[in-house]
Amino acid sequence: MKIAILTDETKKQHSTNWSFPWIEYCKLNNIDFELVNPYNIGQVKYLLKFDIILWHFNNYSHTDMLMARNVLFTLEAAGKKVFPSIKDAWHFDDKLAETYLLESINAPIPMSFYYYRLDDLQKAINNNDLNFPIIAKLRNGSGSHNVKLLNNSHELIGYSKKMFNSGIDGSPNIFYKTSSNLKSSKNFKTIVNRAKRIPEFIRTYSSARKFNREKGYVFLQEFIPNDGFDLKIVVVGDKLSFIGRNIRKGEFRASGGGSLFYDKNMVPKNVINSAFKISDKLGFNCMGYDYVVDKSSSNGKVIEISYGFSHQALLDANGYFDREGNWHDEPLNAPKEILQNLILKNRMSSK
Repeated sequence: MKIAILTDETKKQHSTNWSFPWIEYCKLNNIDFELVNPYNIGQVKYLLKFDIILWHFNNYSHTDMLMARNVLFTLEAAGKKVFPSIKDAWHFDDKLAETYLLESINAPIPMSFYYYRLDDLQKAINNNDLNFPIIAKLRNGSGSHNVKLLNNSHELIGYSKKMFNSGIDGSPNIFYKTSSNLKSSKNFKTIVNRAKRIPEFIRTYSSARKFNREKGYVFLQEFIPNDGFDLKIVVVGDKLSFIGRNIRKGEFRASGGGSLFYDKNMVPKNVINSAFKISDKLGFNCMGYDYVVDKSSSNGKVIEISYGFSHQALLDANGYFDREGNWHDEPLNAPKEILQNLILKNRMSSK
């Protein structure tokens, strides 16, 4: 068995990239692996000699989003075990695609509205089909980038006219990221640690500036009143862990702020059950779900999904739930768990 970890060694990788734990796992367990630069000519043919191919590609890298899925899905079609697979990632960083997918299995999601003509949106407003406040999102972006709270029809019309004309720049906002991190920093040490990552964000921002402006649609989600937090729920196989994220003062968004908590009692059983159910139905190897818990019903609703997330923040939960809702005091290292599961699948398929 031979494993390929795709990474561009000529460039400095983000500290949260999953190639680091994959490399560490392979070295500790004496597993044959090779670092392969996916951007070189002829690499698909070269990668056919590997059994397992791993690539934690970045949604803010224009090059990655241009070609990563094409490479991985081609290799998967050739019979290779890949991560992320087509089921994990065809919808990655496309909130409209995620919504279509979740609607197809009746997953617990907020009411969603998508318009591709301004006239249709205007009719919906005239017919009082939309309740305010309402959330407007661009298809792409993570960490609460490109998410707006619209309080009335006047704000929605203004936003929509822009989306159907000049469009909106979907690249991350340096001011928003900086201010969010400062607001959620509880001490000087946290501020210093986050300041050290500023060069990483600048590199990310520079790459993301290459994307086109988003235009030609309006995507809206029902606003779910909550108790001041949301949950990042991660399912890998038979294990589920979480990251609790507090909403900053004066904000409605929790993601991207960095104010985290790990009280497992804040994870409702209906959230655990629905996350496992969705992953089973859709065949995900690994999925991170953003849940908002409706404070009136205590029911969790999925607002976004993504195969990638901060595995380092997940480790701080110091445990995971099993399918029965029992807690186990063993941190869930998502990248390593994914690799272990793929190795097991590869061994079983080769028998």
